[in-house]
Amino acid sequence: MERVCKNCERMLYANQDYCPGCGSEWIDYRLTPKKITAEFSERYFATDNRFLITVLHLLSYPENVINGYITGQRKKYVNPASFYFISLTLIGLQVFIMKTFSPELLGFTEELEKTSLKGYLDYFYDYMGLFTAFLIPVYAVSGLIIFSDTKKYNFTEHLIFFIYVYGLSNIIISLFTPLFIIFEVSFQTSSIILAPISLIQIGWYYKRCFKLTITKSIVKTILIFLLYTVMQLFLILFLGMIAIGMIYLFNPEFLSNIKIA
Repeated sequence: MERVCKNCERMLYANQDYCPGCGSEWIDYRLTPKKITAEFSERYFATDNRFLITVLHLLSYPENVINGYITGQRKKYVNPASFYFISLTLIGLQVFIMKTFSPELLGFTEELEKTSLKGYLDYFYDYMGLFTAFLIPVYAVSGLIIFSDTKKYNFTEHLIFFIYVYGLSNIIISLFTPLFIIFEVSFQTSSIILAPISLIQIGWYYKRCFKLTITKSIVKTILIFLLYTVMQLFLILFLGMIAIGMIYLFNPEFLSNIKIA
């Protein structure tokens, strides 16, 4: 009996349970809680799941994921854009959970609730993932400059490098959310604690991907961090000036209410 694929509408024959065009499985059963649970488990926790493999290899063999994608490997691992968007979703879930159960850990105090700053802080946390994503190109430029002697990666390839780095960092941070709430660790404190770990991660990744000595990887990572810090400060000042200008144009009374002690 001939059938038509429900995803790409390609013709399937009686003995074909998977579409030869898009690879989709032929599904012909009613949804039940058991079926949904099984599908979720298979999609996200199966040993052949690309997302799980990507995370595990980024923890153990990051050069396989990063250099593999750069050199044309597209099927084994989750592509960097999808991986980063998954991490942003988890960060968004983390912020939602902390807002719901422990808003004080995000700085939402009773005093803040009475001021107009609450709306701005709310806005920042709602779009925090996108804000931090804008800093990834700054890291990529820093890496491109510091590794200009090797010319192994171009700008886009350094960008891929840091997308995987911060995608994994976001995922790990989001998994620690229950511990942050239990031990009452503020979001700002957790960021300070995890910053050195991210720096170590970057150094280790560069060591693996570029086959560097420990000394050279440490030196180059420190140089990248220093250059990134300088560039980030200039970027923050620039964006801050734009923000103040926008507030002055659309909400000047907010600036008049700010008192400098």
